[in-house]
Amino acid sequence: MAISYNPSKDELVVKLRPTKGKPSRVVDHFKLWWDREGNICAIDIEHYTEALEEFTKSLKTVRLGGLWRGAEITEEEIKKARQELMEKLKEKW
Repeated sequence: MAISYNPSKDELVVKLRPTKGKPSRVVDHFKLWWDREGNICAIDIEHYTEALEEFTKSLKTVRLGGLWRGAEITEEEIKKARQELMEKLKEKW
């Protein structure tokens, strides 16, 4: 396994196994290589500092998919739902 960071390109590369050819998948800042069995061989993160900042900003954020894609849930809605659940639990106990 090898981890390298290239500051001039702001690129972090994690190689778990040797890679061949082009990446198997490219998504946003990430390039992924995997073998025929589906094992990850390498991960390349371009614009690493930007991706890291974005990740740390959204640690408490969950991206919703499917039917819920694009929906936003506010902190206020979460608190209200928790209160309602607590009241229901108190009624049962």
